[in-house]
Amino acid sequence: MKILIIHNILWTHYKSVLFEAIEQNKARDMEICVLQIAKNDISRKNMASSEVNYAYNYHLLFDDFIENIPSVKKVLAVLRFIKNYNPDVVNVTGWAGDLSLTLSIIFSFFLGKKIIISNESTSFDHQRSFIKELVKKTLVKMADGFIVFGKTSKEYLLNLGANESQFIEEKGAVVDDKKIREIYETARIEKFLAGEVKTSHNFIFVGRIIGVKNIPILIRAFQEIKQSIAEAKDWGLIILGNGTLDEQIKLEISKGDQDIYKFDAVHWQTVPKYFSKSDCLVLPSKSEPWGLVVNEAMICGLGVIVSNACGCKDDLVAGNGFVFEANNQNELKECMINFVINVDRRESMKKNSLEIIEQFKVELVAKRIISGFQKIYQQA
Repeated sequence: MKILIIHNILWTHYKSVLFEAIEQNKARDMEICVLQIAKNDISRKNMASSEVNYAYNYHLLFDDFIENIPSVKKVLAVLRFIKNYNPDVVNVTGWAGDLSLTLSIIFSFFLGKKIIISNESTSFDHQRSFIKELVKKTLVKMADGFIVFGKTSKEYLLNLGANESQFIEEKGAVVDDKKIREIYETARIEKFLAGEVKTSHNFIFVGRIIGVKNIPILIRAFQEIKQSIAEAKDWGLIILGNGTLDEQIKLEISKGDQDIYKFDAVHWQTVPKYFSKSDCLVLPSKSEPWGLVVNEAMICGLGVIVSNACGCKDDLVAGNGFVFEANNQNELKECMINFVINVDRRESMKKNSLEIIEQFKVELVAKRIISGFQKIYQQA
């Protein structure tokens, strides 16, 4: 059985760790190749490392940023590879954002291949157009199976016409759990940031400093808590990231309490070090297809507070934190107060995070996907 996985960018580390686990756990009769369209995208050019080794079988079409490659060139190269490789099963990851991915589904369908679509989108993460949704409905009808991040992305496909029996993996949102936990534990032992972060307990935000992340309401909610409850005296707020609103955020911070620590963006492998000084991740986004940083925080045993605009809310928040209405600063503040004042419940929530995230471990997801490949291949 030959399986072709089509992906847009080689650099994407959380996908690479999944591809590696699939390679390591594949059945003996499986040949798997990951077709990577481009090496990276321009927005991540400063985050890439030349020392990365990818431990899975892949073919790179263009050693360039994906934005630099003409659409026609991408389409022809992808379709040519599908024809020459002649797989039995084609798994397209990300299916309507790039013309080459969309046409690879249609081309594979007319070649009589089994098709599996990996979907991260939800019904609320972007403004939808009638024509795009019509195209997606057509693509869904062509597919034999689906891999989704969680409940919200599954519901989106069901609304587009997918059948319940077609889902081969429903917890496809993965990160490098082993590496993250290892870095976190080492940072705890080494007392990372001991000289810079003076507060014993901390909330943390990790991400780009841009409007959709809604960071100002987090800062204001935290400042109000510090002023209103005595239990917050030894609590701080860590903000880790950079973006177009850096200056605005610095201005917000300067208006109030000094227990807010702003750090520049770091490589993903450094983020768990900051979690070692934190108790709870807050993700106040106005729109978030999933929020993989929530996975990362839970692997490190943090509680979580997320807005209801985060795609992960239904899968990852259950007795380990709170969900608040996006843009509702008062509701966010109440969630944060509950986390501060209820010590016993706080420790229980942190423990629950570790239990919930177990089902999203890379190796378990990879094994379930491999079983799904076999199931789809064997269907008449």
